[in-house]
Amino acid sequence: MFPKSKALVKGAYSGLSTEVWLLSLVMLINRSGTMVIFFLSVYLTQVLNFTLQQTGVMLACFGAGSFTGAFLGGRITDKLGYHPVMFWSLLIGGVLFMLIPLLKSYLLLCIFFFILSSFSEAFRPANMTAIAFHSKPENYTRSISLNRLAINLGFSVGPAVGGILATISYHYIFIVNGITCISAAFIIFFTLKNKRKSPPQKTQATTKSPYRDRKYLFFLVASYLYALCFFQFFLTMPLYYKTMQLNETQIGYLMALNGVMVAAIEMIMVYKIEGKTSVYNFIALGALLLLIAYLSIPFLAGFAAFALLVVIISFSEMFAMPFMNTFMNNQSDDSSRGQYAALYSMSWSLAQTTLPVMATQTIAGYGFQALWFFMAFMAFATIVIIKSIGRRAEQV
Repeated sequence: MFPKSKALVKGAYSGLSTEVWLLSLVMLINRSGTMVIFFLSVYLTQVLNFTLQQTGVMLACFGAGSFTGAFLGGRITDKLGYHPVMFWSLLIGGVLFMLIPLLKSYLLLCIFFFILSSFSEAFRPANMTAIAFHSKPENYTRSISLNRLAINLGFSVGPAVGGILATISYHYIFIVNGITCISAAFIIFFTLKNKRKSPPQKTQATTKSPYRDRKYLFFLVASYLYALCFFQFFLTMPLYYKTMQLNETQIGYLMALNGVMVAAIEMIMVYKIEGKTSVYNFIALGALLLLIAYLSIPFLAGFAAFALLVVIISFSEMFAMPFMNTFMNNQSDDSSRGQYAALYSMSWSLAQTTLPVMATQTIAGYGFQALWFFMAFMAFATIVIIKSIGRRAEQV
């Protein structure tokens, strides 16, 4: 049994380029300090004493900045390459994170969160483009999974440490987050070189545009709906945990459990299941697990029960997200990959923008139970759209 397990692990991790491993190391360092997003809603409501509605608007400003940053990041990446975009995004974002404790005004925080997330989110399309340039078609999904492994290893550390720091002072969370961003920026600056393939002559006939790719545009709708359902567990779910008498340390451990599971399982799981069925079926299965999760919440109480909920969410993420990235990469070409990656990132940023207001207003007006059923419907709609795209693809 042991030799088989060793061969399985070796097969899952072999064949990836040095640059992909380096990008994953940068992501690990960066995400190990990413703890702000998990505690931001609690910080705004319980430390700064903003209302639920005000908190929703501020988180929406954070999401709106992400939307803007993803769009500009993709455009600039296609023109200048991924290296400068990743470096400046991390460096400036790190400095801005450390300034958050100095701001107390509602209006200033709204503006500041927009600017901060604009710089931070420009990193994502550049990072996805870098992975594509340093991967082969046959190992791209595993390259993405390795990068996600680094993200989730970081997330397993960040929320747990953040929960501990929050019990001392929330200010430490922002400082640590900023330091890790800056550290990751300088690793990129000194170790990773810009690589740009020579794209085909850009004419209307040869350049592939995501804006004219109908299948991809429908996929973006499904991506947005899935992101709505997924982000809720990390943006506003901590508010529900607090009403269920969980403390900050327990909330941090729940977020960390998600990171540990994905980091431990996803690479090997993707290696075993890739090619067994279409990417559409994997994405639909991920959405189905979110549907099950939301229908289960009304019956759950206590830390152990919510830990089981996190397990379901984690498997949803592992089935859906690597293959969503694969679909995005397969639809693009070398001359437009940044724009395809940007639109994909923007679908997630749009969800991050609209969800806080949508969720907090629903909670304030109708209660948490109404939010669970609404999110379950969104997960069901995701399944319908993805399966429809899959059926049409099979008919071509």
